Amino acid sequence: MSDNTDLIYDTKRKMLAKYARFGDEIAKTSIILTNKVKTGSTDGKKIYINPEHFASIDENHRLYLLAHETFHKKFMHMYRLKDKDGNMRDLELWNIVCDAVTNANLKRDGIKIPDGRICSDTDEEYGEWVLEYNCEELYELKKRQIEEQKNNQNQEQGNEQDSDNENSEQSENQNSDESKNQGDDHSLWEEAFKEQQNSQKKGQKQEKTEENQTDIDFDERGEFEDNRKEKREKFKSRREKTEKDIRNADEGKIELKNIGKSKEEIDWKLLIRKEIEKSETIWSQRRSIAENNYAYRLEENDIEDDAETEVMIDVSGSVDLKLVKSFLRQLKPLLEQSKLRVGCFNEQFWGLVDIKNVRDIDNFTIPRGARGNSTWTEDWDLAVRSFTKKREINKIVFTDGYPCPGTMPKEDLKRENIIWLVYGNKDFNPCCGKVINITEKQLEQLHQIDKSR
Repeated sequence: MSDNTDLIYDTKRKMLAKYARFGDEIAKTSIILTNKVKTGSTDGKKIYINPEHFASIDENHRLYLLAHETFHKKFMHMYRLKDKDGNMRDLELWNIVCDAVTNANLKRDGIKIPDGRICSDTDEEYGEWVLEYNCEELYELKKRQIEEQKNNQNQEQGNEQDSDNENSEQSENQNSDESKNQGDDHSLWEEAFKEQQNSQKKGQKQEKTEENQTDIDFDERGEFEDNRKEKREKFKSRREKTEKDIRNADEGKIELKNIGKSKEEIDWKLLIRKEIEKSETIWSQRRSIAENNYAYRLEENDIEDDAETEVMIDVSGSVDLKLVKSFLRQLKPLLEQSKLRVGCFNEQFWGLVDIKNVRDIDNFTIPRGARGNSTWTEDWDLAVRSFTKKREINKIVFTDGYPCPGTMPKEDLKRENIIWLVYGNKDFNPCCGKVINITEKQLEQLHQIDKSR
């Protein structure tokens, strides 16, 4: 169950990055893990998620499911089963149009809709055109289409076959409804609506709460578009700064501002944080500008992907494991929300392991095959080539920088954005990335760090 809680927290964090306008709704909504629903559902107050299903689907599907239910709740779809004239809407059709409007907007915001769902890439009935409607408008459109279709069928078949045609049409509509099953459980909607109606009957003068304010105008289309506008403004405000950062990065500059210390004495933690923050911004913007249509998909450019950092530890010779652990304890807080993977190398690469917390650092070990042979040399070229093949990852090499004799990165790697954190050889000069030197005093402080920190 705790694993699912972590997955939900991680998914909510992605939603907050994508939908900052609805942050209060996302943050405060209670999510209940229960096997009473097949996938997910909401009663307008809480969201219910099947833990086994949630753990079995991929990252995008989890984001889709939680966002889908959150916006059903946000726009109170379950409380809007009556129109303004007091007429009950058809529950099945209302479910379908609410799903369509929600999914069309999620897809517009870059969330992949799973196959078989409304507005997915395989859906031939509902598509991008749905973005022009809110739920009431789309309901009226589909209702008119169904009525027109029924009238046309009756006219074609003749009055004597009306009864058979009606039965056949009901069967076809039922099959159509089943084909539009979103996986989530809408049975809670009817119960929530009845509870709301009973509550209103008991006290006509009761204070309005979130679930009984259904006489206001809802505009899903406008709300989603306002979120996109806010993201566009945020993106534009950052663009000038980003372009400056890109120019500085291309020129090899590090902006230190007025920190009151000479460059040689600056804490390596400060430098590495600046380099990581700058590189994440640069790669995020470069990637989005290259891969998205700027004019049409601008709001997607500002969505923060999970930051990722990979560290290669030079374990050639008799490396000090305590020093490595002290370094990782100092590094992990600098990365904030970034995922951290750590690997070891000498003349071989020994794989990457996830570091999620202090316990993982305490349990970190140098691979048995990499230990205790001082004749093994370091292959820095191999280390650079062993990073995951994604340019957006923060890539750090922790090394003493002394060649024994050592293999430096080849020229074809000169565009790799590597941070070399060197605690020994001040003359270490690879062809790629930037070198940050740890002074003897800082190295001594690393050695003195208590393991319990």
